[in-house]
Amino acid sequence: MTIHLLSADHRTQGLDAVARLGATAAHLGPDLLSALPDLRGAIVLGTCNRLALLLDAPEARSAVELRREVAAFLARRAGLLPADSPAVAGDAGGRGADGVDLTAWAGTAAVGQLFATAAGLESMVVGEREIAGQLRRAMRLAAEEGTLSADIARAVEHASTASRRVAHETGLAGNGRSVVAVGIDLAAPHLPPLEDASVLLVGTGAYAGATVTALRRHCVTDIAVYSRSDRARAFAVGRGLRPVTDAELAAALAGADLVVTCRGLGTPVLTRELVGPAAGRRPGARPLVVLDLALTRDVEEAVGSLPGVRLIDLLSVQRAVPAAESGQVDAARRIVDEETALFARLLAGRRMDPVVCSLRGHVATLVEEEIARLRVVDGRVDAGDAARALHHLAARILHHPTVAARTAAEAGRGQDYLNALDLLLGVDIAADLRDAVAATTARAPSAPAVQLNPVLSASAPGEPQ
Repeated sequence: MTIHLLSADHRTQGLDAVARLGATAAHLGPDLLSALPDLRGAIVLGTCNRLALLLDAPEARSAVELRREVAAFLARRAGLLPADSPAVAGDAGGRGADGVDLTAWAGTAAVGQLFATAAGLESMVVGEREIAGQLRRAMRLAAEEGTLSADIARAVEHASTASRRVAHETGLAGNGRSVVAVGIDLAAPHLPPLEDASVLLVGTGAYAGATVTALRRHCVTDIAVYSRSDRARAFAVGRGLRPVTDAELAAALAGADLVVTCRGLGTPVLTRELVGPAAGRRPGARPLVVLDLALTRDVEEAVGSLPGVRLIDLLSVQRAVPAAESGQVDAARRIVDEETALFARLLAGRRMDPVVCSLRGHVATLVEEEIARLRVVDGRVDAGDAARALHHLAARILHHPTVAARTAAEAGRGQDYLNALDLLLGVDIAADLRDAVAATTARAPSAPAVQLNPVLSASAPGEPQ
């Protein structure tokens, strides 16, 4: 198994490319596993500034080939061509030469990048905490869709641990750093005091909850929510929000000071035809501020040219993001490096799971066989029979190690055998055995190198003497 991370994000590929790929995210995990059946698992992480695929592939899988095949799959899905496809220069299938550019990591590098992403170090707003929750939701969706492998689940769970360490041990997550918070900061100069502002939230997606939290930090109490999917009422329950119906939307727009959209479903919900009349009905000279946080626009660009409307989109937020303090970022990356190294060790240990299971199964079988040999009278077992059964079990378990000890000594590999005992039994027990060997050798140089307990050295019944 090797973990791979393939990603298109706001910094490397740009928001337009991320938006194009983000439109392919629905049911992407199951479809990708159907197209590439050697993959063991997949998680799709789609946010306002990235599309990332966490894949579990066989160790023999070429990272370069996997990247190329996934890019081709996404290109076909989005109606594009992969950048490294031989057909990119032509017009195969009538398509243009637009490419799918993915950044790829494999193995430990992929795990490190995943942990850095979960900690907010690769986000538009460095240190933002929403990404950790989005990653957990992506894992839950993968579990529901049947694409979550055990190793990917372990990686995501450990990524959450790394994210919490970064949040607790650095100041990056302080002051509510997030895309939503930066957007609200941009909108605030054009609004009345935020505690007096009326806000309309459009959409109940991943960023809706974060938006409500950010608004509450500014003491905003008048928040309404609208959703085309009829989820507004359920979302409003318990949050102190007012649900808005289709019939009430125009009036809600006219009465709002700030509209925040975060649907990102690919088609604008706020059009010039809808917003224009609402803006014209507003009292006084108050502008209508529209904050569009969706990767694929929820608001038509033409809305920004309407009189009395100020449109702030995701690109505006990206340009306004303050730089994180370099010392805090360095500290966070050290934490990520530590957690990555720890996870690599833990994952290496898990590769011995089949051996451990087999060993436990073997011993359990021996125990069951000895239990079956016991004579039970009136629900009781004679103490002598129980003692003999335990001695017999010990002899069976230690028969092969005993033979191996003699064989190793005869071959001049006694030290190798003792070193193996250090691993199997622990240093203290192995040290006692070493002392016993040394004492026996000192007393009787001609005697066998190791004097064994008669019970342990005895052959089990049915075994050659």
